[in-house]
Amino acid sequence: MRILRGYLFRTILGTTGLVLAVLLSLAAFIEFVGQLDDIGVGDYGLLDAIGWVLLQMPTIVAQLLPVAALLGALLGMGSLASRSELIVLRAAGVSPRGLARSVLLTGIVLALAGTALSLYLAPPLERYSRQQRELAKFGQAGVSAGYSAWIRDRNTILNVTPPSDEHPAGNVYVFRIGSDGALEAIGRADAVRAEPDRRWFLSNYAESRFTPTEVRTSVTKESLALEGVNPDLLGLTVVREETMTGAALWRYVQYLKRSGLEARSYEVAFWTRIASVFAVPLMCVLAVPFVLGPLRSGGSGSRMAAGLGIGLAWFLVSRTLSDGGEVMNLDAIATAWLPTGLLAIATGIVLSRTR
Repeated sequence: MRILRGYLFRTILGTTGLVLAVLLSLAAFIEFVGQLDDIGVGDYGLLDAIGWVLLQMPTIVAQLLPVAALLGALLGMGSLASRSELIVLRAAGVSPRGLARSVLLTGIVLALAGTALSLYLAPPLERYSRQQRELAKFGQAGVSAGYSAWIRDRNTILNVTPPSDEHPAGNVYVFRIGSDGALEAIGRADAVRAEPDRRWFLSNYAESRFTPTEVRTSVTKESLALEGVNPDLLGLTVVREETMTGAALWRYVQYLKRSGLEARSYEVAFWTRIASVFAVPLMCVLAVPFVLGPLRSGGSGSRMAAGLGIGLAWFLVSRTLSDGGEVMNLDAIATAWLPTGLLAIATGIVLSRTR
């Protein structure tokens, strides 16, 4: 069985890699076309668009991995069936469940890779790519592409930091520089809001102003921070679930719940990532009954069509529940796990009927 598992592992891993390469090529082209309208805005050029596409690849891989795993398993095992190798394995006494257990190993390895991508690697690159794009488009000398966003308007500098262990909601810091270049005041706000007239307001703003003899403090519910700055730059300050690692997203959900704030969209995003990882090995196992059953004598085209149909159905159900669950007031965990749960039930049923 060890030799069999190794052989299936290499075969399915190779075909899954091939499928991912094809899907990534198509996705990269679509991403690049989407950036064409922005080329020429500010300093955003062709190389910046290519850099954006490359930095989006880990996120796209994490999203496409369940579908790619299903297509790779179908094509890999289909190639074994076309060469009559599956018939030899069945004649040697290997049952469909035995094949499924062997294929499951490949799915687990792919799922671990997907976990590293979706929870750890892709979010920081997503955040970095967005900051780089806004920096190039709007030409703000005070916008940094580092861990936090810096925005400068004349003598006022804003620093927006993402959520952390110490500050789960993030922070907005304000630095005001005097005409002589010395620090005149420093402040902190809970949030920043941009209006269509290019005025930016700070919520719950506390400021310390320095004078030659004393430090004066003040607290206001709302304060004007910037004027004349493009509101699109506020995108750098928004807490986006796709730019947060799994741990940071979980901490932010807990913070919102403790504060009595709406956390559903972030909770759905967190559990959807976890559920998508669990869907990868299920997709691999689902290929076994199809290859041993209705697709045994079919060609690679029919297997590809079947895989695309199943993968597209799973993706559409997942997205529909994710976007429509809030309207229907569905539980966040149930919304995220229902597509994967249905996939697990369907996989179990078809595998149990395979002989």
